[in-house]
Amino acid sequence: MTQPQDHPTIQWWRTRSAMPPAMAVAIPLNAESLRELCLAAGADDVGFVEIDRPELADQRADILAAFPKTKTLISFVCRMNQENVRTPLDRSPIRNFMPVVKRSITLAVPLWND
Repeated sequence: MTQPQDHPTIQWWRTRSAMPPAMAVAIPLNAESLRELCLAAGADDVGFVEIDRPELADQRADILAAFPKTKTLISFVCRMNQENVRTPLDRSPIRNFMPVVKRSITLAVPLWND
């Protein structure tokens, strides 16, 4: 089994992180502006959690290993139709989850790249 650090995406991210930052105007971020950005990108709801919360103790090391400068985590929600999941006629509920997963990924990637 290969190690996570050997994955091409991890290698790309580490190479990118080692590059000097691009010339850009620093914009101070606050919860309200981040919330508006996430909602404009398509999230139905947004929440923020500081990395130092005791409830995240078991995940903190992994998060900081991947993103060492993390101070706050963003959690966003995308709604889906409950009735499609609850119906006994649908033998493959994953078909109902996939559009929401794709929407979540589409929403997260631009936020991550900014």
